[in-house]
Amino acid sequence: MEKAVKLNEAFHSFTRASKSLQTYYEKLKERVHYLTEELERKNRQISNAMLEVRESKDYLHAVLQSIGEAMIVLDRAERITMINTAAEDLLCNDSVNVKGKMFNDLDFSIEDNRSGAVLTVGGRKYDIILSRSTVCNPEGSVHGYVILIKDITKLKEIERRHERNERLIAMGEMAAKIVHEIRSPLCSIELFSNMLSRDLEGTPHSEMANGISTGIKSLNNILTNMLFFAKPQRPSLRNVNLSEAVEESIKMLAPLIKSRGIKITGKTADVPVCGDVELLKHVFMNIILNAVQAMPEGGDLEIVMGEENGFVTVAVIDEGEGIDPGIIEKIFDPFFSTKDTGTGLGLAIAHKIMQCHEGFIKAAKNSGKGSTFCIYFPGTGSAMKCKQENIPEKAGKQS
Repeated sequence: MEKAVKLNEAFHSFTRASKSLQTYYEKLKERVHYLTEELERKNRQISNAMLEVRESKDYLHAVLQSIGEAMIVLDRAERITMINTAAEDLLCNDSVNVKGKMFNDLDFSIEDNRSGAVLTVGGRKYDIILSRSTVCNPEGSVHGYVILIKDITKLKEIERRHERNERLIAMGEMAAKIVHEIRSPLCSIELFSNMLSRDLEGTPHSEMANGISTGIKSLNNILTNMLFFAKPQRPSLRNVNLSEAVEESIKMLAPLIKSRGIKITGKTADVPVCGDVELLKHVFMNIILNAVQAMPEGGDLEIVMGEENGFVTVAVIDEGEGIDPGIIEKIFDPFFSTKDTGTGLGLAIAHKIMQCHEGFIKAAKNSGKGSTFCIYFPGTGSAMKCKQENIPEKAGKQS
């Protein structure tokens, strides 16, 4: 009997324990369910946060890559950690090859001059603005550096062109006044010298009188060029075939070209531009003559037509000594000449003619030998329109 009582008590204890375990199990099950839901919620939050971070990172990367300025990011040791597309293009390197390299080990040089910083990469020079910023963490310790390089070559070119135009305008006004003041007495001197030459004809002094007349004609020619430079040009605009205009200019200089032993090479094309054919032939003659005079011992003179940045171009490439880079900005100034017999008006007049055609001329020393004068005309998409009928004209038949 006692054994039955004890067995019954044990059974009741087991039952109570089972119920207690069942209760704990249910609570644990509820807790696990709650924790599972909480974990899933946290996982979703982490996933969303990671997605936002990834999107923010991609967006920041896209912004950095789309910035026009070259950007290079360095760590504390000045090793490159990131460069954008503009930096790749400017420094001729891609991000794969330069990551981890020291910034100063890249193949370029930067030097300062009076007009600002100049970057040299692969033999090419760029006017730049360079800035360097330090990146610090919230505690204030240095985390790295950011270098920004802005290419302002085109802006500098426009600025130099504007300054040159200002100088030319001032010199043109001065030249017009000089011509006006000299022309009147020169006409009287020429009249009297002709009368003197006739009176002394057949005498020992006749040659001296002829010399005076020759000198006056030379002065008059210089004044005519000065007046051509000083007076406003009003081109008679028509569609002009550039290749024909260039060929006619070469024909006019053919005797001189042949006497120097110069061979004309290059690539021409039937490219129409809006312009005054006679004035443009004057430009080509001045540029080609300048190239011929730069090659007294002969050589190849290359004339190449093409397109660049929306402009139609005519490049005249000689094999002379080349232009001193220090005087490139002065060669289009009137009365500036490196030749002993030059008046310094030919290139100035050519430059002014191109101005009235909404174009310009650029000169550069070649990497090998010689120089290149490139003449730029507004392309087919330019706002400049012919004022007369757009009828193609032959180079030598403009009315």
